[in-house]
Amino acid sequence: MILEEPYRMFFPLGMLAGMGGVLLWPLYYRQWLAFNPLEAHPRLMIEGFLGAFVLGFLGTAFPRLVGNRGWFGSEFLLLLGLWAGMVWSAGSGRVAMADGIFAVLLVVLFCGLVLRWVCGHRDTPPPGFVLALAGLLGGALAAACLAWEQGQWLSVVGLACAKLWLYQGLLLLPLMGVGPYLLPRFFGLPSSHSFEDSLRPPAGWWARVGAAGFWGLHMPASFALEVYGYPLLGQFLRAMVLTAWFAIETPVFRPAKISSTTGNVVRLAIIAMLAGWIAAAFWPNARVGSLHLVFVAGFGLVTLAVSTRVILGHAGRHDLLVGRLRSLRWAAGLVLLAAATRMSADFLPPQRVSHHIYAAWTWSVSGLVWLSALGKWLWHLENQPKTRSACPRRR
Repeated sequence: MILEEPYRMFFPLGMLAGMGGVLLWPLYYRQWLAFNPLEAHPRLMIEGFLGAFVLGFLGTAFPRLVGNRGWFGSEFLLLLGLWAGMVWSAGSGRVAMADGIFAVLLVVLFCGLVLRWVCGHRDTPPPGFVLALAGLLGGALAAACLAWEQGQWLSVVGLACAKLWLYQGLLLLPLMGVGPYLLPRFFGLPSSHSFEDSLRPPAGWWARVGAAGFWGLHMPASFALEVYGYPLLGQFLRAMVLTAWFAIETPVFRPAKISSTTGNVVRLAIIAMLAGWIAAAFWPNARVGSLHLVFVAGFGLVTLAVSTRVILGHAGRHDLLVGRLRSLRWAAGLVLLAAATRMSADFLPPQRVSHHIYAAWTWSVSGLVWLSALGKWLWHLENQPKTRSACPRRR
């Protein structure tokens, strides 16, 4: 079961890694940490937390989409071992080692996905998944560059570009690629990226790939503008491209057929990303705090919404995905509060340390809420009968 659906292992592990990543700051301020987590914290959040969810999602979805087998046992153990080694390295302050391990992990994942598509496939994946593969490859290259002597051989421009790709490009391209296929389901609408089963790319598939490539190339272009001295243009371009792509290819900004908490959380996440880039462009002195709207409220909320749908869908509880999902609302609310608290720290220097600590604990509580609510469904099978409640029915 876990080889076919590795999300059951990687989703909870990723959340625990994220909680460890944010709690580095309270430990540091209490002088219980021997190193400054300035570099270790983002590695644990991007490579540990979000990386685990990328592993779990793609490892579960992609083999099914191409009609091929899931992971081999040795493949699963290798990826799990690499991920655990990367988390340990980042958590102990060995950032260069963590980047190197993460680069190897992404290459192994990329090769496994491509081989399943090329060898023995019975279907063609949705066209946007080409962007997801490009994001993985770019992330591997960026992590490898940063790992090589801790990136000291890179120029200032090269170092900034590598960090932008690792922190943003690694996640933005898969989000743009997977979103048009997956997100319409959140709103009860059909996807223009869903085609009939076909060994060869069906009619219209290449046109969608071309559109994805056109819009996707704007992301590295925005990185180049930012690192070459035009941060305002770069961040505005990023915001405009994301807005245009999701407006054209998904129903995120259109009326939904069904109302769902997961759909509303995705909408909040996209808006938070746009707000974070615009705030970073207007207030460059508070750029790091503003970008936490992108990382915490943007990437974080998308991750919670998608993983919630994956877990409940594979558990056969599609009924819970329609209407209000109270646990996800609480978790999303706490994530938004954590993002706002962290952002405000850069605008209130005297309270910076206390706001860092409050944001870290708030994010950790949101993770506990999510884990406690969805943990019971992680090992529930879709065809497994529902557990009968011991509570008497109302008459």
